[in-house]
Amino acid sequence: MEVQDIIRGVQPLVGEVRPIKTVQETQPAEEYDYAYVAEVNVKSAAKVVKVLDAAIPRDPARPMNHLRRFAKQSNLPKHLHPLLLGDNASPQSIFVLIPPPLPEVELLQELLAPFTLPPTNPSDAQSQPHSDSNPAGQVQKLHLHTVKVPTLPPLSASQANKWSNDLWPVVYNPAAARATVAPPVQVLNRTREFIQPDAGWYLSLAREVAKESYQSGRGRGVGAVAVDPEIVERILDAGGDMEERWADAIVAVAGDARYSRREAGQPSVAERHAGRGPNPVTQRYDADLEGGPDLHALMRAAEIIAYKRRVGDPDAENDKPDLSPLEEYFIAQLDSSALELKAEETQDTDTDVTPVPEKYQKTGMEESHPIHITSSSTSAPQGESSTPVLRIRPRAQGGYLCTDLDVYLTHEPCVCCCMALLLSRFRSVIYPQKGRMVSGGLASEPVVKPVPVSGSDSETEREGTPQQPAQTVSDANSSKSREYYGIHWRKELNWRALGFEFVEDVPQGEIAEDGIAFYA
Repeated sequence: MEVQDIIRGVQPLVGEVRPIKTVQETQPAEEYDYAYVAEVNVKSAAKVVKVLDAAIPRDPARPMNHLRRFAKQSNLPKHLHPLLLGDNASPQSIFVLIPPPLPEVELLQELLAPFTLPPTNPSDAQSQPHSDSNPAGQVQKLHLHTVKVPTLPPLSASQANKWSNDLWPVVYNPAAARATVAPPVQVLNRTREFIQPDAGWYLSLAREVAKESYQSGRGRGVGAVAVDPEIVERILDAGGDMEERWADAIVAVAGDARYSRREAGQPSVAERHAGRGPNPVTQRYDADLEGGPDLHALMRAAEIIAYKRRVGDPDAENDKPDLSPLEEYFIAQLDSSALELKAEETQDTDTDVTPVPEKYQKTGMEESHPIHITSSSTSAPQGESSTPVLRIRPRAQGGYLCTDLDVYLTHEPCVCCCMALLLSRFRSVIYPQKGRMVSGGLASEPVVKPVPVSGSDSETEREGTPQQPAQTVSDANSSKSREYYGIHWRKELNWRALGFEFVEDVPQGEIAEDGIAFYA
């Protein structure tokens, strides 16, 4: 089938784009440290804050705004009453918290001494300078008590109540708590609304790419589609219809090719097995047949984009990836939206619309092809260079890795590919919710229960098939052996991608995999 016929026959999936919860949301970490508590005069609370903030600046890398600075006697957890109140609780006292990192004890003694309460026992009195809180100059010796406090803000009201009762009074701020464990709400919502209208098209095409890989024997049924949101915005700003021009924003597609590599001069698995790839149904995952993760669909998409970024590099042609027809078709396309924008700026309205490259031109396709590409030979505005405007900007035009690109996948990628996703600087990743894999690294909570494959070792698991639907679970304990990494958004990594799952309204069967657990 012609590539253009495949594209024209794509029907969008119907469903909803939902954010993937981060691992910090589903598996919240509880970190604790120790703080000092001192009893001071309640009338001096404001001055105590000024003195402490001036002498001991807070560490911006460790915000402790969720910890209450002061606690009245009635707000103290019961287990602290014997330590802080004793037998002589004064109604004039309030307790100030000095959070970690802890300063020197001598410094605190000096700073807070003027704000302590008058001594109740004359033998404890010390001669001190006069202060507003103790005009007679008699103050009680300052005692510092050590208490355990949570260093991360509470993620729920119930967690805040528990800490307030068991450790130290805390404040629950939903917005502040989410900012530490998940993408900013405004950014997440804006990106989701941008992705939602066209996600069904790109995920449907990813399945076609996956089908091509599987049926050709090059790899498993896994596909990836990389989209440039900037091209989408230009089309929309020009009044274009994305239902007709959705494919104009695709910069690259890539299918799995794990069976296509030759080892030590020997024929590849795909060459030894004519037709579809091995993909055993009743056998366990065979690592010897699977090739390396660099042949997985996501990594190949990054490789194809990197190749196009190097346009003009003498060594680039030698490093050209082995491409399938669908992959070669999209990598050769021009950025029609940029060319049209140039034409409008120079009042040039005589540009021709033809599909490229020439090898894919077909009589009558100009009128029916949903992808409207402006040919480089006729699209250059008057007075402009005739250099083609590629969809993937090369390095000379400021192109860098996969920055600001979105990638649509048929399956949740493996842990190795997830790290490649971050290292390549993709903006966001989208895959079907039912495409979660036992071996995946993006999800942070289970959606289906792993089911042993009939006739296989008990170690082999699957996520559910059309013949045996996946079983929904309500808690993570039903899959204790499964690690949920949530790599798309982890606070310890220096790049974070927005993660989304596509929940289909009408479930459809998997294209090529019959439930075998494998690394995508």
